[in-house]
Amino acid sequence: MQGPRGYTLERAIVHLHSSWSHDACDGEPFDADGHPRRDCLAQLREGLCDAGIDHAFLSDHPSWFATATWDTDPVAGVFQPDDGDTLLPSNDAPRVMTWACPDGHVVHWYPGVEDELMPVALDHHVDGDAKQRDTTYNQTDGEALSAFEKAGAVRLLAHTEGRDVPTLETLVGEGLQGVEVFNLHAMFAPDIRSEDLGLDPSSWLADMAPFTADHSLLEPDLFVLVVLQAQPPSEAAWDDLQQVAPDDRIVVGTAGTDAHQNVLPMEMVDGERVDSYRRMLRWFSQYLWMDSDDIDSAEQTLAAGRFHVAFEVLGTPQDFDFHLEGADGAIYEMGSALTDAVLPATLVVGCTHLSAESPEGPEAPEITTTLYKDGQPWQDGCGSFAVDTPGVFRARVDMTPWHLSPFLGDDADVLSSLIHPYPWVYGNPIRVRAATP
Repeated sequence: MQGPRGYTLERAIVHLHSSWSHDACDGEPFDADGHPRRDCLAQLREGLCDAGIDHAFLSDHPSWFATATWDTDPVAGVFQPDDGDTLLPSNDAPRVMTWACPDGHVVHWYPGVEDELMPVALDHHVDGDAKQRDTTYNQTDGEALSAFEKAGAVRLLAHTEGRDVPTLETLVGEGLQGVEVFNLHAMFAPDIRSEDLGLDPSSWLADMAPFTADHSLLEPDLFVLVVLQAQPPSEAAWDDLQQVAPDDRIVVGTAGTDAHQNVLPMEMVDGERVDSYRRMLRWFSQYLWMDSDDIDSAEQTLAAGRFHVAFEVLGTPQDFDFHLEGADGAIYEMGSALTDAVLPATLVVGCTHLSAESPEGPEAPEITTTLYKDGQPWQDGCGSFAVDTPGVFRARVDMTPWHLSPFLGDDADVLSSLIHPYPWVYGNPIRVRAATP
């Protein structure tokens, strides 16, 4: 899709597990010979194609990933290439693998790791043998962040909901570039729901019963609505961290799909398992604002924070925009960190609406836009807003999806429980620090 000011919007999944993770594929990611299962990898690849994903930033658990070779070996290598795949920039020093989907669009595959930290788009392994690599991938300190930077990774952190802010502040000072604003696994895991999010640990199981009933009339892919909601602890931590970020950058906010295909193997009425890769990968993604098709452009865009998160299960958002116009007419995109801004400046927020290609019933969704300054609601609506004082600004779009009513059956109780406001779009921040008099 075309974005503002000539950018191309491309979908990216951040936080995703393949057969190199010990708990993927229902806990059996390796075959009888001790190699990553090709059937599970094929389902992941098919899911990425079917969900229209352009960039897959893998984040495999390190215990087995650390043992993989960094080459084109179809059995022991981190990429697990199939015939026809392309390794870039070359087979001798691969950083990215690509393949063409049946519909012609190209998926880009980037190796990465998730433990306490989540370095994605690694250019190569960290230093050392497999045991030393595993140790480094499991560390949560400045030494590990330096090793990840040396390996070319974007340095992120998963499961923000379970972290204390002082520790995160220290990590940002040591090179952490971004945190998760939302993590899907957290919405299903009973311990995380109760301990970190203050939610009933297992109420979602009863809430999704109408979706799994025999002969259900509800669209199966919409069952994620029973757990989709903002995660205030993560959102608050993300806002707090902007205040300690280095002068030249903001702290990026991502949403973690965390797909393993290992939650619920039971089939829904469409004949597909509850947690299939395809189903989970279509629910939400990062919309990268791309200005180049260079091999490193997606990684650079992610690191810069020039993207927004879209919960596309509610429908595809169109015309989202968030940028700052300086007094001199200069444009500053999401992710910008201005250290000497001349004020007043102007924040411009696009009027986001539902794409015409999105499934919808006769009733229109209710869409609201909120601008935040230093973590607090500041302005409502879209348009232009004067910035007279320094601060960290971001935009969030919420939706009440009345348009999905025809896809949720005819039970009034089910409809009333599912038709309410949801987060739809998270824009990354713009930080404004005024020029010194």
